[in-house]
Amino acid sequence: MSSPDSSHQVHERWIEHYARFGYAAKGIIYGSTGILATQAAFDLGENDAVGSTGALSAIADQPFGRVALVVIAFSLMGYVVWRLIQAFLDPEHSSSNSFSDVVRRIGYACSGVVYASITVSAVKIFMKSSDNGGRNPADWALIIMRQPLGRFLLGAIGLTFFGIGCYYFYRTIKAEFRKRFKLHTMSSAAKTWATIMGRVGIAARGIVYVVIGFYTMKAAWEFDADVIKTTEDALATFNDNPTDEWILATLGIGFIAYGVHMFFQARYRSIDPL
Repeated sequence: MSSPDSSHQVHERWIEHYARFGYAAKGIIYGSTGILATQAAFDLGENDAVGSTGALSAIADQPFGRVALVVIAFSLMGYVVWRLIQAFLDPEHSSSNSFSDVVRRIGYACSGVVYASITVSAVKIFMKSSDNGGRNPADWALIIMRQPLGRFLLGAIGLTFFGIGCYYFYRTIKAEFRKRFKLHTMSSAAKTWATIMGRVGIAARGIVYVVIGFYTMKAAWEFDADVIKTTEDALATFNDNPTDEWILATLGIGFIAYGVHMFFQARYRSIDPL
């Protein structure tokens, strides 16, 4: 008969392994997005969508792609579960009532929601669903702006995205993500490449967040919801002008690096669910 402590440890290990699959699935999506962006920059691909949806569609078109989508969707839910655990149980920090702690945990929850929506997109693509009846970001932006002080709220959301992008630049310089790695289990080469991939990838994400934040604030200023940009739109911004395609190629390489960084996270990140 197993003890309660033994059952508890088995439960923790299950969540840990599931979370690692989630990081790996996230790495596949970012890596695929980076490849599509690089192909788009050099006019090598047939898929114009370079965000998560485009990446999932490209995966689905490969041999055994539908099977891969099921694995990715299932694994991504592990990442979602881990983010929600971080948000509500705070296993990695001592709880506090400080503003930064609250913002950090809200960020984890929002990340969980975002990747849950990506999981839904993967399921829809698997089911060959082309239902676009749901609201898109422009619809939500218009709803927000029509509320009292809605334009100020949307502007604040844009400023938040812009701030997150700047924070990513700070993370690029400080490389604080290294604190989350089990460094004692990593070789010198693994530490070096994990740091390089993390810095390049996070910097690329920072650029995209700054672009999203800028256009969100612009939408609020001009009262034009169509100005809103998603990640796909932000990347596509650099694909309209031939002189800017080198920026898209650079971002594509950055997203590939971030995908590799996620695989390092899947392998070496310290994950303690409780």
